[in-house]
Amino acid sequence: MRRDDKSKLGDAQDGSPSVHTARRASTLLDLSGQQRALLLALERRDSGLAKMYQGGLSVLLDTSNVDRFALCAHAIRELMEKLPEYLDVATSAQQLSLKSKVRELADAYMGMQKRSSCYVPPANWTGSIDYHLAKFLSSAGTFINWFIDHNPSRRQEIRNALDGLAGPGRALPNPLATMNVKTWESIRDFFQATSHHRKSTDELEFSQRLNALEQFLLDKLAPRTFDDFSEIDALLENEEGHA
Repeated sequence: MRRDDKSKLGDAQDGSPSVHTARRASTLLDLSGQQRALLLALERRDSGLAKMYQGGLSVLLDTSNVDRFALCAHAIRELMEKLPEYLDVATSAQQLSLKSKVRELADAYMGMQKRSSCYVPPANWTGSIDYHLAKFLSSAGTFINWFIDHNPSRRQEIRNALDGLAGPGRALPNPLATMNVKTWESIRDFFQATSHHRKSTDELEFSQRLNALEQFLLDKLAPRTFDDFSEIDALLENEEGHA
């Protein structure tokens, strides 16, 4: 379900108030031409997505914040995870938690150890399969089948979201779409690990990963290429000068 309180701007014109707000924000923040272009492109698609991106950049640019990489990564991860929701793409597979499924299997295993006559501590198995062991093996089979089905479904949802971001009539052939999904997952995994403080990073690595995501999103949202993003800065400064 999409958020009820967000402002959809897929058909917004350049003169809309929220696009002007994004332009002012991109001026107040010390953003590159590429970042300005992406902020405006996200705003035109949905103001909620633009706010997540803008918030992450605001934290990143605050060099006095010792935890700025993790906090920015959290905002960027949210942007990536919430993207399907803001594009009306179903995310049933992505909403299923692997951790909860593993916990269910672990609970079943612990219960089976206590009840099955086939289990002899500390880790010996003997005799014919009894009811309790058979029940656990059935649970294990259900989990494995779920896991096998889950990953392809999850990746298909990501592909649907990326296709939706690009717009109608711009779906890629399967090989390129598969590469895009893998790229997306790699970038997402970096920001997720960084946001949870499971990965240490530095200015160079973080900038490279953020740059990769920005280019990826711009390719979808605004496929027209600019050899020099300073051209965008010049266009924005000229417009602001005549505002």
